[in-house]
Amino acid sequence: MHKGGRGSGVAGDLTLGIRPGMGKTIRHGHTAAAPRRATTARHPSYRGVMAPRVTQLRTVLTVTDLDAARTYYRDVLGLSEAEAISGPDGAQVVILDAGRATLELANLAQARYIADVETGGLPSSDVRLALEVHDATGATEHAAAQGVRLIAAPTRTPWDSLNSRLEGPQGIQVTLFQELGAETPGAEPTGAEPKVAAELAALVGSSSESLGGEPGLLLRTVGSATRHGATGQMPFTAVVVRDGVVIGTGVNTALAGVDPSGHGEVVAIRDAARRVGSADLRGAVVLSSCEPCAMCRLVADGAGVTEIVFAAPKESVPTQIDASPEVTARLVEAVTRELTLVVRQGPTDLAAAELSAPFAAYLATRDRSARRAR
Repeated sequence: MHKGGRGSGVAGDLTLGIRPGMGKTIRHGHTAAAPRRATTARHPSYRGVMAPRVTQLRTVLTVTDLDAARTYYRDVLGLSEAEAISGPDGAQVVILDAGRATLELANLAQARYIADVETGGLPSSDVRLALEVHDATGATEHAAAQGVRLIAAPTRTPWDSLNSRLEGPQGIQVTLFQELGAETPGAEPTGAEPKVAAELAALVGSSSESLGGEPGLLLRTVGSATRHGATGQMPFTAVVVRDGVVIGTGVNTALAGVDPSGHGEVVAIRDAARRVGSADLRGAVVLSSCEPCAMCRLVADGAGVTEIVFAAPKESVPTQIDASPEVTARLVEAVTRELTLVVRQGPTDLAAAELSAPFAAYLATRDRSARRAR
């Protein structure tokens, strides 16, 4: 990995399993969604000549602040310190043990695919570390509490892992991933949920005019919310537009990311802020598949969003999804009185049943899952 930097022609992701003694192959989501074939390890040869046997993979990161890097990888991410060595002229090196190491090589198309799944399309650094943990959500929250910048919240992937993305020292990105088993609660591991997010993310950079303006964008949010609900996820999606261009998108990740704040509007606002490199989104408009709750209105107002335009009114949300509509309405009313944010229903040609299609899709999938569980 000494020569894996920019311009070398090698884009590598190092996967470090931090569960010592693991017997299974690590799959943190950097392969296609199809199941892998089982392979038998064999000693490599090249042109009939046996290659030297490698006994350890070590990645060397040259950092300008060794203490900060040591704190990040050892204290925040949990790697154990195996050795610390001092050399001449102030030379220092710290060796951290990550258990099991594998070297993953990905082409540019694969790198783009992983970026779409994990970060909504935000490009990765050429070298990215991926650490397997028992609890991706807990590890991510711990890192964020220590001041680490969160690039992307935990997201369920098509290959059934829970992945988040962090920013590390020297700009090196770090994926935290948790392999999920069939017993993990939440959506069925169909792989469709990240696909819906990726489809929405593909709109970033497009002009709102080319997408049909306000009615066209609202139609897209309702359609994506319907497909999202059909995967067993909460059926809400949103896009963010500023100066006539889509700058962010989001699907509800409350179930997949085990995140109560992962509402479609909030995820879209986070995505837009990451993409523009600022939490100030003044002048932006959020277009949502459904009328936003009080929390989404507060987040939007705090980010400087000018307006939220929605398709389905909150009254169309079934009680199976919002068990306390009266409380929801009172909270919305109380918050709205204090905000300058404009919230209104936008024009669509959709009938009431079509506006409610996302909720019907979600409930149908949930009912099928419940019948299979009995």
